[in-house]
Parts: sequence; C-alpha cells; structure tokens
Amino acid sequence: MKIIIIGAGDVGFYIADKLCREGRQVVVIDTDNERLMSLEEHIDAQFINGDGSSPELLKRAGIEQAGMLIAVSNRDEINLVACMVAHYFSPQTLKIARLRNPDYQRYPDAFKSFNIDLFINPEYEACKKIENLLEAAPAIDVVKFADGRVLLVGFRIEAEALMDGSKLYNLNKIMPGYAPLVAAIYRGRNVIVPRGADQLLAGDIAYFAVLADQLPRLLKLTGKRETPIEKVMIAGGSNTGLYLAQQLEQKGMKVKLIERSQARCEELADQLSSTTVLCGESMDAELLEEENVSSMDAFIALSKDEEDNILATLLAKSLGVHFGITLTNRLDYVSLVSSIGIDAAVSPQLAAVSRIMRFLRRGKVRSVEAIRARNAEGIEFTALESSKAVGRPLKEIDFPEGSLVIAIVKENEVFIPSGDTVIQPGDGVVIFATRKAISKVEELFSVKFEYY
Repeated sequence: MKIIIIGAGDVGFYIADKLCREGRQVVVIDTDNERLMSLEEHIDAQFINGDGSSPELLKRAGIEQAGMLIAVSNRDEINLVACMVAHYFSPQTLKIARLRNPDYQRYPDAFKSFNIDLFINPEYEACKKIENLLEAAPAIDVVKFADGRVLLVGFRIEAEALMDGSKLYNLNKIMPGYAPLVAAIYRGRNVIVPRGADQLLAGDIAYFAVLADQLPRLLKLTGKRETPIEKVMIAGGSNTGLYLAQQLEQKGMKVKLIERSQARCEELADQLSSTTVLCGESMDAELLEEENVSSMDAFIALSKDEEDNILATLLAKSLGVHFGITLTNRLDYVSLVSSIGIDAAVSPQLAAVSRIMRFLRRGKVRSVEAIRARNAEGIEFTALESSKAVGRPLKEIDFPEGSLVIAIVKENEVFIPSGDTVIQPGDGVVIFATRKAISKVEELFSVKFEYY
C-alpha cells in the first residue's frame, strides 16, 4: 500500500522512517528541496519537491493508488487543501491532517466536508502529555496503557539515593514486599532493556512499569517527594498556554500565566475565568519573585522559543520551584534537558507522532506510544492463539533483545507479570521495545502491525 506524506519536518520524517522500516511504499512531498536531499541519506522513500496541495503533483505522487495521505506540513491551509484534493481523486484514501489552529479543534463539525479521517493538533496533544506529567509529578515522563491503568514512568536516579548502585533483583530489599518492574534504563545515549543483574546508577533515567494505584509506592521507593500539583505558573500565552490554563482551571488548580504581549494578555484575560494573567517577561527574576514563584508546585514554559523556555524553567527552578516542564520543538532536546536540571520536556511533534501512530494501527494492536525521543516504543496489543508466546511461562520464552513484557490485561484484571506468568489467547499485552526489536516482537507474537 502506498502512503503519501506531505511535510518533511520532524513529524513527517519520523513517520516516513518508521513506515519505510516496516517495508511500506512511502512518498514524501515538501517544498524544501535541501531537506528532502538530506532525508534521502536516511530513509528509503520516494521524494518529490513541490507543493503538497497541488492536484498535478498529487497525481504524479500516485494519490489514486494511495491507501493513505498524511498531511503534516507546517501550514494548515496546505494540509486541508491536500486532503480535499486527495478526496476528489481518491475518496477511499484515508486522510490525516495536522492542524494547529485551535478553531479546528473547537469546531470539528465545520470541517466535515473536508472528508478528513483524523485531525491532529500537536499543541493539544502536548497539553494532554503535560497533564499526565502533572498527575505523576515528579516523574520526568509518563505513558499510559490499558485505559490508564498501567503507567510507564520515568525517573532520574539521584546520587546517593537508595536505588543508586542497586541491582534490580535487590530492589525488594529497599522496600520489603515491593519490587517494581524496570522496563528500561537510559544511560547517556544508550537504552538498556535490563535483566535482574543490571544495576541502577546515579544519572540513569529509569522507566518503571507500575499499576496506576501503585504510583505512590514507586515514588517512595525512588525517594521522590509526592506533592499534589495545586498551584501552577505558565510562561507563554500561546494557544498551548491558553488551552493548558483552561484545562487546569477545570481541575480546580490555581494558575498564573505570564505573557509579554499586552494585547495578548487582554485576550487571555477574556478567555480565562480564574487564571491570573500577568503581563511581563518569564525570565524577569524580579517579577517571578514578586509573584512568589517559589510557592508554585510547578512551572511550565510554553513559549514558541525553546531556548527561552529552557532558560525560564532553569530560572524558576533556581528560585525554588520543585517541578519544571519545558516545551521544545526539537526532538533531540527531549532527552537532553533532564541532564541540566529541568524535570521534564514535552515535544508537540513527538506527542503528534504518538497520536498518529495510535490511529494508524489496526486489528489486534490497541495502542502505540513513542518513548523518549523516538528510539523505543510502548506497544499494547491482543495476544493471538497462533502466537509463539502464548501458553508458556514468560521465563521460557526467548524474547528479542531489547524487548520486555511490562503488563498483562486479563478481562478486568491488570497486573505486572513475573517469569511464571502465562499469556493466554485474548489477553492484552503491553511491551516495551527498542526500534530494532519491534520486527522480532511481531514475529514472536504473531501480530503483524498492519495499517488501515
């Protein structure tokens, strides 16, 4: 099946790379010829330089034979028109459009005539990611599976913490009767899917698989302070900042929002009910101290300038904020900022990729989540009777290197498995897998990750 991708930015590149690795026929269209030439060195796709909304260009790309069009350029108008043109030539082609204008999210019925199967707003998805982080603070990352009943939670291992230097099979000695499953260890640029003899070291980012109601125990084990987030300061009055403030208001949180533009501050004040809107610079230490930033439970920088976001979050942390989140449009920053003292980074692009991949998967695959700047995934699917992993204890199965079963869902029961756990047909299975391991996971579980 041919898949046409319009837009060769981070989102388009990641999706194209993933689909090409799975043997799909991919065509990438973009107006930036230099960008396309650089991508040719990395992925085996067809590249076309031009306007993705052009009828002639879409015909040349093979839209009439395409099973799917994914329009993720940086311009909403191009994405919308491309989907309209695609529908004219090929009504059966599935169409996905990335749209940043919040009106598309607010009034979806107004755009039904565009015949788009999925609208995706990266900023909206990023806000949902931030809300998840606030629920699991002070985790630096959190991913939900099994309708939120299973969490994959990332924490930095601090020097001299009880877990520093501990081998995984000794974790139950730190808190007798409780030994969470460590799904992955990020050490520098390397990701380790560990075994029992592996150690946790200071500076590691460890991802724990935990049932949602067990999160307080995990926080205690990791030495992190459990602090309910009730007061939040947001830096940046963009659409992302506005939407997040509205969501936090609905949860009863006390919110302060800083925006440098006086005109935008007036707009925000009209659209927010209980949020205190402050006109000023987020990197003004005097303003932050005047507004008692040290009493805030969290500081979230959401301006369009990622360097400003990083500096503002570091400033807020230096003034006493315990939990700081920064928004970044650069995927390589997601895995770097935690090393400089920022608790978590959220990428609208990565959030959009996860949302698109969840939509694309079908059949027995329930969800897919990109983990930590794309080098691994969490995958939830239904076990088939034909699977080689069904009917045997997990400890007897030769799992691909770089993969680990982190949760099992049996009807209404959800649990973290042990080596003696036996997967049965129809069970829900959640797996952490590096990109290199995914194809072998497919084979082991007899689940071909097909697309619509």
